Amino acid sequence: MKILRLALPLLFVTLAACTSGGTLSADSFLADEDATGASSDGFPAPSQASVWEVAMRTVREQGYVPDPDASSPIAGKIVSRWRTSLQPFSGQGWRERVSVKIVPVPSRSNYYTLETNVLRQLNDNLGEPGNPLRAEWAEGGRNGERERYINRRVEMSFLPTDVSKEFRRKYDLPTREDPRYKPKPPKKKEGGLIPGLPFP
Repeated sequence: MKILRLALPLLFVTLAACTSGGTLSADSFLADEDATGASSDGFPAPSQASVWEVAMRTVREQGYVPDPDASSPIAGKIVSRWRTSLQPFSGQGWRERVSVKIVPVPSRSNYYTLETNVLRQLNDNLGEPGNPLRAEWAEGGRNGERERYINRRVEMSFLPTDVSKEFRRKYDLPTREDPRYKPKPPKKKEGGLIPGLPFP
């Protein structure tokens, strides 16, 4: 009996560790987020504050509620609360959280890019998947389509509407310079045993 009394606390600690290991908290999930996300091209805007306002409106339009404690126009960041959709079957319920980072383009004044993450978690609870109090959230990846859509909506708010280059070429219309900024990839260094071949 004495051995049993000593073993029971150890058993409970082991079970607790196994139970908590399969679920991710919101803080730990956001700490491991992909810092790059979906990046937009550089686009002109009057100020970072104006980009923040448009991005905030776009996030709301997509059904997400911004978290005022985690969002800041000065820092150029927007973080939403969790948007939850519970389902009657395990693994089908989900929740998503959006973060948008506004990054000034170093080489161009009043040009900005967006780094947007839409992080998803799945509810793995087997007994009561429709009960929000019993949900067991596990990593579910990113919603890349929603990330690109948010970037595009914000970007187009600051770009002039225009016809495509193909349309202008077809009807012999004068071309216009694309106001977006796309930095060129760095050139590969050449070297190695054979001249002209890049380093491995």
